Amino acid sequence: MANIFLDNGIIFLLTQLVPLLYILTATLYGLHFFKELPIAGQFKQPALIMTVVMHVADIGILTSIEGYRMSYSAYNLMSMVALTLTITYMFIELTTKSDKTGFFVISFAAVSELFSSFLSAQAATAGPTFSGIGIGAHLVAAISSFSAIAIAGLYSGLYLVLFRQIRLNRFGLLFQRLPNLEVLELLIMHAVGFGFFFLTITLFAGVIEQRTVVESINLLEPKVVTLIVIWLLYGVSLFIRPLFGWDVKHMAVLLIALFVLITLLLFVMSLMTPTFHSGRI
Repeated sequence: MANIFLDNGIIFLLTQLVPLLYILTATLYGLHFFKELPIAGQFKQPALIMTVVMHVADIGILTSIEGYRMSYSAYNLMSMVALTLTITYMFIELTTKSDKTGFFVISFAAVSELFSSFLSAQAATAGPTFSGIGIGAHLVAAISSFSAIAIAGLYSGLYLVLFRQIRLNRFGLLFQRLPNLEVLELLIMHAVGFGFFFLTITLFAGVIEQRTVVESINLLEPKVVTLIVIWLLYGVSLFIRPLFGWDVKHMAVLLIALFVLITLLLFVMSLMTPTFHSGRI
């Protein structure tokens, strides 16, 4: 079966260029965060904007090709996760003028896009596709929920690192550059709230849409059951602190565990099957 990524020169070039731009942008943010290199600080934001523009152009050109439609595949999901993560962070930076966490968020987005680029070599022009408002909402919400889970996990990791440094009286680079614990706590709770909201839309939109098609998904398949468990845990995490007196440190451990769980789940699914459901939704 023909592979549109290999048969179209422009798409092939963009598919290889976009991950390199992500790596370049993450490197510039890292150099500015750890070394405070002036040239990195000067070019990191333009590189961020260029990365987003090129990624959007890549998706736009890809979906404009006759015979290709976005499918419910590991390639598309990982690529959109990278894009939504980066766009979300870009607006945070532009509106708050704070770039202290950019290296960590964009680094994860770069890994996601690099993995997506690798999967594109195995992506064919045909395959299960989605259409309709319901399934569109399901897909967008699924992508946004994983992005929120990733941000919550990343910020939770930064919180634990900073908390440990303060407890050990080590007021080094991370203490000087990262937001304080109160700001990180606020960012974590906002990410959890968004994650739970989008996970809820993902589940309900998927359930509603699958009732309208002949070839529906199996609600008892392990992937769906795992998603429901993660949704429940995220919902509980919103109330676990006031109800059970958990501090942010214990919540951060739980959120990191959930982030690692769903990341491993996506990785395993991408190796076992080209799509995220056994049947078309």
